[in-house]
Amino acid sequence: MSDYYAAVFGAGISGLSMANQLHQRGKKVLLIDPFRADPEAPGPPAAMVNPSAGRKGNLVWESEKCLNEFRSNIDKLSEQSGRSDLFNATGVLRPAITEELAENFKKSLDEQPWPEGWVEWLEPNEIEEINPGIAENYGGYFIKPGLTVFVDNYLNTFRKVLTDGGVTFSGLKTTYEFHESDFLLTDEEGNTATAEHVIVCAGADTPGFDDWAELGIQRVKGQVAIFETDKELPWKHGLSALGYILRRKPNEVIVGSTYEHHFEDVDITDEAYNRLFGKLEKILPEISKSVKKTGQLAGVRGTAPNHLPVLGRHRNNPQLCIFSAMGSKGLIYSEYMASILADHLVSGSEIPDELDTERIYRRLRKKGKI
Repeated sequence: MSDYYAAVFGAGISGLSMANQLHQRGKKVLLIDPFRADPEAPGPPAAMVNPSAGRKGNLVWESEKCLNEFRSNIDKLSEQSGRSDLFNATGVLRPAITEELAENFKKSLDEQPWPEGWVEWLEPNEIEEINPGIAENYGGYFIKPGLTVFVDNYLNTFRKVLTDGGVTFSGLKTTYEFHESDFLLTDEEGNTATAEHVIVCAGADTPGFDDWAELGIQRVKGQVAIFETDKELPWKHGLSALGYILRRKPNEVIVGSTYEHHFEDVDITDEAYNRLFGKLEKILPEISKSVKKTGQLAGVRGTAPNHLPVLGRHRNNPQLCIFSAMGSKGLIYSEYMASILADHLVSGSEIPDELDTERIYRRLRKKGKI
């Protein structure tokens, strides 16, 4: 019998959710991540849970199930940890700063299956009332269940709650090798253990795992800038326009994110800062005149060809699995997607075709690449 039901590689958004869902199903889990060995590991300062995507404003995949699952989990984490600094449930405002966007957003409200009570259309004067100082706009909509999540606090708290609850965590570099019926895990100090499954939840680092390199998961660099304002901001909601603007402290805003598909390193750049400041200047012109830059961060996210996460089994070994390519919607997708893979492994339920690894393998076979 294996020491663990699953070894989960990666303790970021997807890895923690995967460990959580398996643990809820009574499975013994080893969570591995050498980059998050510190109990207060650094991470992104804030991100938005927004069920609306892109310039069209369309709902993300299974938006209601995804958002409800995430909200349930973060509420539970707040209660279990006693922390009130994991998120703000203050909604998301999507102002239409062009007539085209206004038309897109209205079409979304008419044609998309928005759950009852989720969204409200606002006229320009109403937007200016709830968000003083916002740029000239053509109306927009307010998404009531939208969240601002303080990601560093969230990840560190999530990991602590899981390990306090019985999930084993290792901050040591570890390799895996399949032997007959399970995986042999060997860490950098020579300690060994076995696991029935290995699940790679490594995000943008997934291409570094040879078994998954052929999936073609793309790495996209993103940068954010942090600004201090000269006075307290009169609003708390998230802003989704030309990216996002989030309020972490009463006089602090975080502006994100760039989407850089071609990059040589993960360093911050002046070019990205200028673009980010340009977003702030365009959306909140008055505020931008009196801000002071206090920080800039860069990171890399993984994306798949159809912009949906990839989850499922390896074509050559059904005990080797993946949950990756979360893109810019990682938070809202995380818990529900992890529950789909957990149910598949534990109960044999089907993975939706648009998420399954097989969708990529089919394309690779058609092209003669595997």
